[in-house]
Amino acid sequence: MSTLFAYIDPVTGSLILQLIAAGVMTALVFFKRVKAFVLGTFGFGVVIDNESKIESADTSTIKLEQPDWEDKKVA
Repeated sequence: MSTLFAYIDPVTGSLILQLIAAGVMTALVFFKRVKAFVLGTFGFGVVIDNESKIESADTSTIKLEQPDWEDKKVA
């Protein structure tokens, strides 16, 4: 009867889990970009209009004031 004693210490186990998680996330991002490229090539991509976002921003409530350095003199 042969018995196999395998031991993975916590550092090695966490490293293996990090490698698996990084591989899964890399694959997800890669295939998402490939899908966007293929859809964009055939005209099904999403067009982002950044200029309209900038023009539609409401700046009427933003109030900028210059600091009054005259009152805060260092002795």
